[in-house]
Amino acid sequence: MRNKQFLSALTVVGTLSTLSLSAHPVVAKQLNYVVDDAKNRDSVSFTSDAPIELIVGKTSKITGKINVDESLDLSKPFAATFDVDLASIDTGIALRNEHMRDNFLETKKFPNATFTVKNQAGVTGVLKDKQKVTIKANGNFSLHGVSVKKNVAVDLTFYKNCPSTQGKFEQCDLIQIKSTFNVPFKDHQIKRPDVVFQKLADTVIVTIAATARRDLSKP
Repeated sequence: MRNKQFLSALTVVGTLSTLSLSAHPVVAKQLNYVVDDAKNRDSVSFTSDAPIELIVGKTSKITGKINVDESLDLSKPFAATFDVDLASIDTGIALRNEHMRDNFLETKKFPNATFTVKNQAGVTGVLKDKQKVTIKANGNFSLHGVSVKKNVAVDLTFYKNCPSTQGKFEQCDLIQIKSTFNVPFKDHQIKRPDVVFQKLADTVIVTIAATARRDLSKP
């Protein structure tokens, strides 16, 4: 009789343990990558091709982060955020830079452009060393205080081996990011002053080239 009671108790304990494990599912670990090159080798540029003038503005002031599953499987949860310091954009002419900051982008009120990627679509599989993949980044692009939904093609190239980094950073595990997309000013309620109407296009082409390094400070 005692043996039956003992076996029954073991069965109850086993069942409770199983229920406990089921109630606390294992959370997938993510790897964190950051864009923050202190040597200013990353690049963001915009091109305005208007009837009278071609304007190209550039800055290296981009920061960001990418979160990807530890398996580097792109079909699993993926997120990213990128911020660009608009006041640092240089068009090659000091007075034009001033007008761009103060009268057009109003950088004192809206200092950054931000792209927050919530997920990616169209690509399955694992990031592999030296292989480029193109994802469809879905998220919100914020500029001039107005956020719009955006679907942007982004090229990602993963570099695992140290020789592949060519000494750009002191560690391995890098993700190279490249993307080009259009930004219509009307989407962000940016008005072109009459004085530059023929000199500034109503849509600019934005190009990003940056490298994200593995953030080893986070487990």
